[in-house]
Amino acid sequence: MRLASALTSSVLSAALLLCAVPAALAAPAEDLPAVESSQLSDASSMLALINPTTKLSPEDYTPANLVGVGGTGLALRPEAAEAVEDLIADARAAGHSIKLLSAYRSYQRQAALFSQYQAKYGTAYAERISARPGTSEHQLGLAADLGYTNSRAELKEEFGQTPAGIWIAEHAGDYGLIIRYPQGKEEITGYKYEPWHVRYIGKDHAKALAESGAQTYEDYFQMLRKSLEAPKEEAGSKKADKEAGKESDKDAQKAGHGVMKEDDLLVLRFLPPYRDWGFGFTEK
Repeated sequence: MRLASALTSSVLSAALLLCAVPAALAAPAEDLPAVESSQLSDASSMLALINPTTKLSPEDYTPANLVGVGGTGLALRPEAAEAVEDLIADARAAGHSIKLLSAYRSYQRQAALFSQYQAKYGTAYAERISARPGTSEHQLGLAADLGYTNSRAELKEEFGQTPAGIWIAEHAGDYGLIIRYPQGKEEITGYKYEPWHVRYIGKDHAKALAESGAQTYEDYFQMLRKSLEAPKEEAGSKKADKEAGKESDKDAQKAGHGVMKEDDLLVLRFLPPYRDWGFGFTEK
């Protein structure tokens, strides 16, 4: 009985120590907005991912509903148009003369534009500063290029260091917009730093991206995809655990271990209900 009590005390101490592991270690790093798979695959979704290696389907996709942006003669999808109009109005109120330079571009317009860059700079450099037709965010009707009245930094990296560029970077998320091609991330996004290019993804997702630690939209998009896979993985894990439990019970019965002693029950009462001893570090 002394041996059983000693074992009980030892196991109980270990169990209590394990219970002291901070819950934050097992918690997810961020709480992402819920999405459906169609939102990550449909060109009409505000979350559609487009980059040099991800083409639109169909390539000549045209948004169903485009509206004019603030009397500029340029168009965007309604939700993006409202966001850009509000950002420009508030920026001007703060003393920054921001203007809209470019918005929706059709497949044909993008093809002509890329050809011009290709002829002037060569294919390799053209691909760093312009999208091939079918891979441009402007074709989604969700992206806009912003400029600064009377600025020599227009459509240049230096724009990010102007008062207007800094204001946009700090406040874009308040309108559901993001700086789509951040500095130093060309290997991920496929394009050089463009502090003037903003992309609409909605306020909830813009906030979640900022809080998630993702440095590019590509990173955030992968987080969203992973969030869709997580419920399936969890369901599969629970099913596997259940089947393993059944087999364990069968083995115990065959070995004649179906009866517990009083000391065994005492230990089990204090053990935490962990599936394993991974403490939330299970690889996903």
